[in-house]
Amino acid sequence: MLELRNISKTFGAFHALKSVSLAIRPGEIHGLVGANGSGKSTLLNIISGQRIIHDTGGFRGELLYENEPRRFASPGHAIGAGIGMVHQEFALIPGLSVSENISLTGEKIIEFSRKFLGNDLACINRSANKANASAILRRMGIDLDPGLDTGNLSVSMKQFVEIAREFNRDRLKLLLLDEPTAVLGTDDAARLMDAVKGIAEHGTAVLYVSHRLEEIVSFCDRVTVLRNGEVAGSLDKKQNGIKALSDLMVGEKVIKTNRTPMKASEKPVIQFSSFSVEKPGDRLESLDLAVFKGEILGITSLSGHGRTAIGPGIMGICPSGGSVILHGKALHANHPLKMIKKNIWMLPEDRRGEGLLADHSIMENMTFTAIQTQKKFIRKTPVPFISFPDEKKCRAYAESCIEALDINCRSVFQKVRELSGGNQQKVCIANALSMTPDILFVNDPTRGIDIAAKESILGLLVNAHATHGMTLVISSGELEELRRICDRIVVLYRGRLFDVLSPDRNEKDFILACSGIRPGDS
Repeated sequence: MLELRNISKTFGAFHALKSVSLAIRPGEIHGLVGANGSGKSTLLNIISGQRIIHDTGGFRGELLYENEPRRFASPGHAIGAGIGMVHQEFALIPGLSVSENISLTGEKIIEFSRKFLGNDLACINRSANKANASAILRRMGIDLDPGLDTGNLSVSMKQFVEIAREFNRDRLKLLLLDEPTAVLGTDDAARLMDAVKGIAEHGTAVLYVSHRLEEIVSFCDRVTVLRNGEVAGSLDKKQNGIKALSDLMVGEKVIKTNRTPMKASEKPVIQFSSFSVEKPGDRLESLDLAVFKGEILGITSLSGHGRTAIGPGIMGICPSGGSVILHGKALHANHPLKMIKKNIWMLPEDRRGEGLLADHSIMENMTFTAIQTQKKFIRKTPVPFISFPDEKKCRAYAESCIEALDINCRSVFQKVRELSGGNQQKVCIANALSMTPDILFVNDPTRGIDIAAKESILGLLVNAHATHGMTLVISSGELEELRRICDRIVVLYRGRLFDVLSPDRNEKDFILACSGIRPGDS
């Protein structure tokens, strides 16, 4: 069905893929695994014709689809050839119903209207689309009203709607799944895998990308392992095993971290007891953990296992339960403003949606929180209780941050939405540093940004820790980055604390722990 021969892809000087070859047969479920940054997403983008590949110079090598050389110019081109893809980030349209999202671009129409109005103006047969959507969802074991607004669904239900949309394609020959169970619980994941097996039995080839090694082992017919953009090896069903996969993912290399041991107090600055957070798709359950003053604590897990929940939970953004002790005193009724006043701050993972005022200037974004909550950058007036932002102070701070953080911009007055992702993240950090918090929670600080910006941002966090003595809690799926800067790393599995490891531990131990396996159990 699909054969890749010596596929290579570069982004500037960075080699994302180097001579990657693999083949997928009709009806086969083929696993694709590798550590973060190993090239999995780039490979999926090439197969599905994503614009980022064409806009960055294309790729080298040969892609054979149904025994014909192909280069898909766009996702629509790939869809027309029978290739469907479920992205890790949702591609649903809020405001449309479940059935409308499932049938999008493939709607059933009223035949009578087609005769008089043609295909482009024919009337949509809404009842037929609803019935079809219900039938597809039932085959997946899901009982869901097809008339519901997709924007109001839970994260797991949105994932099933994404899958159902691809199942609805009449000519689906190859299905690309990128972390399809990341937001699903055990039962829902099992239902999804049963549904995928069902379409594979009818001849559809499946390329299945997942960090959950236990799923790969039980689910896939063959597995290709990528490491540093190259094929580290391929295993068939008989060879599949978590230890074998982790060996190929890690290889024999030993990563030398640039971590400098941090001096942390023996006194906890914050303690969590049976702390739970109801964050959609990333629930945290019964966390017992002490964070010590002055340490850099890392939190890692597979997607959907709770790593991004602790910050929103403590800030009161997501509902939480259990108890929290801050500076030796019980903390009650978490609320963002209350936590800010206690000198706790969070850098969210969704910087554009939650961390920035996109249509405001760089200067305003760097200073607005400190102005509102700590009365910094304020110009006093003769009238009591009346004050205004001091533009000179704001501008001086913003200009100093632009220079120190190497933010690529035209001026402090440029709108933040015009900046690149890495520069937007630096603005978020500058905003946080303006608060000089005692405790800073950081979610996925390098998510979606380029390599150079990643190094800069990690350096900023370490420097902020050293300069201000703040305690950092960094949640990330980028294990190598955590190992370089953290004193301890908490590993979560299925929303619960599985282990606390030293950053000097073998990388294989981390990979196994993220899959819920201790060394010697595999």
